[in-house]
Amino acid sequence: MPIELSTTQLDLASSLSQHAKDACELVGLECKKCEPKNFYLTVHRYYGRVQGMSAEIDRCIDWCMSKGKLVFTAQRFGNWCQNKVKWDREEEIKRQEMQKLKTGTQYQQEDYARRTIQRR
Repeated sequence: MPIELSTTQLDLASSLSQHAKDACELVGLECKKCEPKNFYLTVHRYYGRVQGMSAEIDRCIDWCMSKGKLVFTAQRFGNWCQNKVKWDREEEIKRQEMQKLKTGTQYQQEDYARRTIQRR
């Protein structure tokens, strides 16, 4: 069954492709399989779940360079988005837990105070 994208999602895939090519050229990274069709699956899966996909491409390219990777692909970006969703969810759970401790029982408030002091 083929993936059906809205015109907005098709435009996003096209702009992500161009952004990836430009960014890779700027930093000297090889950009393979970065045509708009290569971004269709990533856009389909993560549209609305990953905010600022163009900025995430930049972060993914930075990561590639820091790890000594020589090639950037749409598949690598898809894996990045998968991890981004996971990281965002973990951060949300952590934030909710801290909010619960902050407004909870006396024991929870003391635990919250202890945790925030240790972070400083």
